[in-house]
Amino acid sequence: MFWLPEVLISDADYAEVYFHAKSLEEKSHFYAQLHDWLGNGLLTSGGELWHERRKLITPAFHFNVLNALCDTLVQNAVVLIQKLREHPKDTPVNVTTLMHLVALDNICESAMGIKIDALNNPKLEYIQAVEDAGVITILRGLRPWYWGRLFYYLPLGQKYRRSLDIIFELAQTAIQNSRNKRSLQQKATGVVNESKEKKRLAFLDILLEACDSTTNPLSDEGLREEVNTFMFGGHETTAVSMGFTLFLLGNHPDIQEKCYEELEDIFQGSDRKATVDDLRSMKYLEQVIKESLRLFPSAPMISRKAKADTKFGDYVVPEGTLVTFSIYALHRNPKYFSNPEKFDPDRFSPENIKGRHHYAYTPFAAGSRNCIGQKFAMMEEKVVLSSILRNFVLESIQREDELKLQFDLVQRPLKPIEIKFKPRNTA
Repeated sequence: MFWLPEVLISDADYAEVYFHAKSLEEKSHFYAQLHDWLGNGLLTSGGELWHERRKLITPAFHFNVLNALCDTLVQNAVVLIQKLREHPKDTPVNVTTLMHLVALDNICESAMGIKIDALNNPKLEYIQAVEDAGVITILRGLRPWYWGRLFYYLPLGQKYRRSLDIIFELAQTAIQNSRNKRSLQQKATGVVNESKEKKRLAFLDILLEACDSTTNPLSDEGLREEVNTFMFGGHETTAVSMGFTLFLLGNHPDIQEKCYEELEDIFQGSDRKATVDDLRSMKYLEQVIKESLRLFPSAPMISRKAKADTKFGDYVVPEGTLVTFSIYALHRNPKYFSNPEKFDPDRFSPENIKGRHHYAYTPFAAGSRNCIGQKFAMMEEKVVLSSILRNFVLESIQREDELKLQFDLVQRPLKPIEIKFKPRNTA
């Protein structure tokens, strides 16, 4: 990697080329370090295999499927609120860890149909395995001497393998459970049950349905690769995004209050649970989330390898060059966002987005390899954040100028974000 030519870009005009050029569909060598975990899943595969997988998986993210998962997200948010109510008053909460747990609960149920109850069982072996695998993957990616197979004879490599074994075992259990459920339904009715239960199928169930209707179905290994990719791509990214958004709201009480007023208009002071229609009405909260993702994109950089000479304006990037696109730098470019360091959700009001370069804001990438789960991520964030804001006033312990960032596959705070949650007086 370090001996290969590399180009770093961050301009919106170049972004349009970057995300649409056929010569830049192949991920860089760095992603090979994820292969032991994700195999040939959607994030790491390329070429015809990627096109086949994307076509097969896309129905799992249809809006009807996502809407049906809303209840799962809402139920987990109820557990989250209860945990916050039980926390000692006036004592800061480590929201980095808390968002990690709720996001893990959400993605396990949504992707695999398995309830692990991470919020109530933060010491579960699976939780530690996911955390260890993530940390070791980053360490390995940054240290070329860990790239060979000799790595697995080292203590760190052996720990990595143990972590992956735990992750794979749960994914395989989920696949077998889903197959068994479908088999029982088919024996009982001759077809997959069309009852209300179908409305709460996990992504895995939808994948199995898709496999039944294709001449080239995924093997169990392929299913496991995609389930693990869902878990990898839909857990930590959302967790850190929610943490950053809470941090920003805790530093901007005026914006926090505006969010609360919107929620009061929607719920009219009631404590009823949020519905899909309610989420659609959370326009200002969506602006807040988008502005948070502008300042703190979960994936700050993307790296691809040029399969052919590629023209960026007046420049030609030679074949074989690594081309890294900095989403972080793009989002803070004053050419596209005035006073770019300022947290200002009004940047995403309908009137302010008019005329902005279409590729000035790309937190979920763009083009054919954009994030397939971006709508699910937005729905999850709205459910979790609205539940918190309806019940608590947030006060960040760290100020914005005190926040230090750590850059790896997922952008995260160097130190855990701490926030005080003060119960709202609803009397």
